[in-house]
Amino acid sequence: MSLSFSFPKLLIIPFVSFLCIQAQSNRPNILLFMADDMGIGDTSAYLGISLLPNSQPIEATLQTPRIEEFAQNAMIFTDAHAPSSMCSSTRYSLLTGRLAHRSYLKKQGWLPHGPNPPMIQKALTTLPEMLKRNGYLTAAIGKYHVGMDFDDGHGQPADEFDYMDVDFTKPILDGPTHHGFDEFFGVPGNTEDSLDTEPRIYLRNDRWTFTNRSKMEWIGIKHRRGQILSDPDWNLTQLGPDYLREAIQFIDLKAKETDPFFLYYVPNANHFQRNHSGDYAVPDSLEGIPIKGTSRYTDGTRAGEREDMIMENDAAFGILLKKLNETEDPRNPGSKLIENTLVIFTSDNGPNVGDNLGLNLESGGLRGKKAKLWEGGHRVPFLIHWKGHLDQKRLNRNLFSLIDLFSTLSRIVGDKLLPAEAQDSLDSLDYWKDPSKTDSRARYLFCHLGPPYENDAIAIRQGSKKVIIRGGLAQPWSSKGSQGSVQSLVSYDLALDPLEKADFSANHKDPQTIRMLDQLLRIHNQGFSRNLNLPPSGNLLIDDGWHNLRNDLSGHIGYEFVFEQDQIITHLGMWDDHDRDQPIRSARGIPKEFESDEPSLEGNGPRTIKNSHSLSLWRMDRERPKQIVRVGMEPGTPGFLEGEFRYLKLENPIPIRGNSKFLITMSTRSGDGDHFHDPVSFDGLSPIINPKVKILRCLLYRNEEMQPEFIPGFADLHEDYHKFRIPVGPTLKFRSLQSKNSF
Repeated sequence: MSLSFSFPKLLIIPFVSFLCIQAQSNRPNILLFMADDMGIGDTSAYLGISLLPNSQPIEATLQTPRIEEFAQNAMIFTDAHAPSSMCSSTRYSLLTGRLAHRSYLKKQGWLPHGPNPPMIQKALTTLPEMLKRNGYLTAAIGKYHVGMDFDDGHGQPADEFDYMDVDFTKPILDGPTHHGFDEFFGVPGNTEDSLDTEPRIYLRNDRWTFTNRSKMEWIGIKHRRGQILSDPDWNLTQLGPDYLREAIQFIDLKAKETDPFFLYYVPNANHFQRNHSGDYAVPDSLEGIPIKGTSRYTDGTRAGEREDMIMENDAAFGILLKKLNETEDPRNPGSKLIENTLVIFTSDNGPNVGDNLGLNLESGGLRGKKAKLWEGGHRVPFLIHWKGHLDQKRLNRNLFSLIDLFSTLSRIVGDKLLPAEAQDSLDSLDYWKDPSKTDSRARYLFCHLGPPYENDAIAIRQGSKKVIIRGGLAQPWSSKGSQGSVQSLVSYDLALDPLEKADFSANHKDPQTIRMLDQLLRIHNQGFSRNLNLPPSGNLLIDDGWHNLRNDLSGHIGYEFVFEQDQIITHLGMWDDHDRDQPIRSARGIPKEFESDEPSLEGNGPRTIKNSHSLSLWRMDRERPKQIVRVGMEPGTPGFLEGEFRYLKLENPIPIRGNSKFLITMSTRSGDGDHFHDPVSFDGLSPIINPKVKILRCLLYRNEEMQPEFIPGFADLHEDYHKFRIPVGPTLKFRSLQSKNSF
């Protein structure tokens, strides 16, 4: 016997509506205030706090009374980090939940010099898009700085550095409102820095606020003098007041709605805002609060104009909090907005002043500043308040990255991320709620101006252990062959060495360092950091970007592999197409889709290799290679060409056992002109063609000692990458054994 119940339709609709309203009322508003270039020592919220287990409490900071007051009822993080030590890369990571080098930004941490294509691919889900699908109203106010496409008047992206091809009467083609923000007011990037040429014109949503080119002025300083288009009424000191006005208006309007809101407030302060009257554009006051000339350190001494801009942030943050405290919550009658708003204060990287090599007050006494991979470059203030959940002054000493906000907020709002979303973002809510728990997960840090005097540096942090590597993951090439593998530059134990004084010349090959290097390479190669629980056939390739591996290295390069069944190897070969004269673009080049880093299909030269190479097959015996056969590949036309690979037939075919490790290598010399290619065409060893082949890892041997260095030779794929990987460099042909007794 079954029972069934029915309700009148008129009752069902109100009931469903009630459930929707109830769900919305439980989701907090979110205010994310991210200052520009502000270190831990730039706020008195951290005064008297020890940042590291064996470090002294911070004895002096800048006075920030409103942030300090906020901290009295907030959770204060001592080990929070920007995912990069520079601006654009951090903003990309925060908005996408992906490490910035997975975008096209690989040679520097920011976007300079004119129109920059969007870093965020349209296929990616952004943080505001995730929140929108959960009922949020979204707005970004301030500095966007992850690239935009402007209309050239013909519906195509403008690309002239002087903006002469921008049609200011047309809506922009790709910007904040194309990536999840309902509203935007602000600027594309930096505003008055000599390295930048952004137009000094506000954008509102997808439109320029001033469109009359004939009345625009040409401004700029230093080598950009007279090259920057500007609204004739442009005034740098007005940025902060204008941003704050827009934010207050947004809160006022959304306070009339029953949907939660997300406000991403990203002022330019305290970025180095050069102008004709001084290095920093400091307003006299903000909503009646004096700003210029008001900054003081906690010992009472006068600070400077940079610190005055931090006071502008302090005042703006305080005014926004006051607004939340005074405004009625339409979703919870009788309550104020602050009672159901998650408030976050942070910065995009470390301070933009101080000694690159020394200890800085602005960094909270840590070593380094912006653009460096010492702690001062990326450890940032991070304070959160959420009444009833995180509304008490508590220290949180867990490792945390701003890239983790995506996954953490998704859980707070009840969203379930898809595998292709926020691949590098780790849910940290459990560690927010209970700081006594220890987050043992590693974090990956990215920088292009690493210590000392290294470009393309990358670090990994796990617990108190930190390892910085030489370049080669983000851009696996160099003119002298010094990059391209995972080599430890230096390792620190911050519990024992809080000021990062370890010797760079030391041999950093202890077991924990090696394990962390392996983990870093895995995170890089597989294309994600969080556990995605993907099916075996799941492919997360978004964009190959610049993940090409070339032989700008000297030594022997190749990869380990296994066959699932017994095979006979009949040929050895290598990729053979060198018709590209200049495989590397200038450092500031920004790629377009048609400018991928691949050898050209055109050219006048013969389709053959330029230099001599040796090809070798090795059997791995307890992780040590033992050579089975070696052949020489000479310029000209030896062997035969098949597709993009040239093969040499072995005089004596080599039988090999299945499920045993083997290694194939080819000799390479920096600058020899024979470039590798990734991905390459479908050759005989490709697991796409032959699923019985499993490629384990790419390796480099710099000398005859055959000590392996791991090579980043994979695009952004998931952890089962060998099923989708197409090999680089050396290759081989094989046929199946008819009988296992052939050995």
